[in-house]
Amino acid sequence: MANENKVRGNNVQGLSDDDGTGIVTSASEIQGLFDACRVVLFDCDGVLVNSEPISLATLVDVLEHFNAPLSLRDVSDRFTGRSSSAPIEYIKTHTGRDVSAEFKPYYYKMLFDRYDRDLSKIDGIETVLTVLQARDIAFCISSSSSVERLEKTMQVTGLGPWFDERVYSADFVKNGKPAPDLFLHAAHTMGYAPGDAIVIEDSVAGVTAARAAGMKCIGFVGGGHYADDREGASQRLYAAGADIVISDMSTLAQAIAV
Repeated sequence: MANENKVRGNNVQGLSDDDGTGIVTSASEIQGLFDACRVVLFDCDGVLVNSEPISLATLVDVLEHFNAPLSLRDVSDRFTGRSSSAPIEYIKTHTGRDVSAEFKPYYYKMLFDRYDRDLSKIDGIETVLTVLQARDIAFCISSSSSVERLEKTMQVTGLGPWFDERVYSADFVKNGKPAPDLFLHAAHTMGYAPGDAIVIEDSVAGVTAARAAGMKCIGFVGGGHYADDREGASQRLYAAGADIVISDMSTLAQAIAV
């Protein structure tokens, strides 16, 4: 499906340009997406929680430790939205060393210490969840993160009770994003068809996976990792197939409120 959405620079139907990036989506566009929506599949990192600045910076340090250094920008471009198998494979290709057994314990120790100090929820996300609940629209997490990392994220942020057992990890499928397997698995497990679902994603890999699954997709560029490049990130998500892109969860909550 051709995508003709553009980044917008003017206020539309009462929704304002929230942070000066020029990314504005009209209420009617969002409402149109939700006309047939029965379930929302949320990515976690960079959508529910502002974890990407922490995880990307930590990954820079970890790659340096394993003698496979990359800049922060390169790490972001290569690994945002991907499971830990991607940097493990990069290290193997770059150094010839298989660190499968060592990578997660080393990475998670450093990452979780930083989560305890710095991890926070995305502003407005609980308002969105409240509105979805009021509209009787189901929702879940469908994340490239491991079960262990998702459990830590839920514990630190307090978001766990919103999702109960409806947390789906890349650990559950053979092929992670950008393959559609995780989204298809989550929707099927919850009893919904792909056409019932909207995915909310911050990464090109995630948007690509959503479109391959036959689902509608809202791109989100309000995470801290896009603070200096919201317009560029928006264009990349549109190019990957996002139906619309927003930069503030309050935009979404306002548009779909009962």
